[in-house]
Amino acid sequence: MVDALNPGAIMDIDMQKTAGEPTSGAAVTQTLPEGMRTIELRVGPGGARTQTFIGRELAESHRVTKAGAEVVRVYQSRKGKLVVHRHYIEWTEFTNVTRRAFRDKKSEFTVARKQSDQSDLSAITHWAKGFRDWRDMLGLGEDGYGDFTVDIVNAPGELRDLVPEKVFRIVADVLENPAAQVLDI
Repeated sequence: MVDALNPGAIMDIDMQKTAGEPTSGAAVTQTLPEGMRTIELRVGPGGARTQTFIGRELAESHRVTKAGAEVVRVYQSRKGKLVVHRHYIEWTEFTNVTRRAFRDKKSEFTVARKQSDQSDLSAITHWAKGFRDWRDMLGLGEDGYGDFTVDIVNAPGELRDLVPEKVFRIVADVLENPAAQVLDI
């Protein structure tokens, strides 16, 4: 609630409630620890569901093979747990999705082209206006393909079998050493 006499001041309407009373309707603000933010992870086939927590990213790895590509990210939750988020894409699935999306977009373009003549390209311009990048052009959106998984562990040692060796070393280093050091030299 804002005070009409002093618009810059914010009044807390719950200050007069006793400790046992509920705070219905009150805006609860929580100060996050330094470096922490709300993290939203996509999970399941195609990343159709999300899971949210408070944490910070510690490490990220990208691995590309003949079979597919994998992105692994490790986060630390505000309670100290380690969260491994994995996005795996098989090339065969990616190829099928892009081929199907290409056919759909080609069909849409053909309709737009038929609705315009050579002097008026507004139908084609309108069709292309919504594309931000090549993902939109192919109908892929925000990585709506592949498998997304989340694993939660209690200790850094439990990560060894879940993440690539380099990611494990980075996480161990970040957890053991301060993020920044001021050298008195």
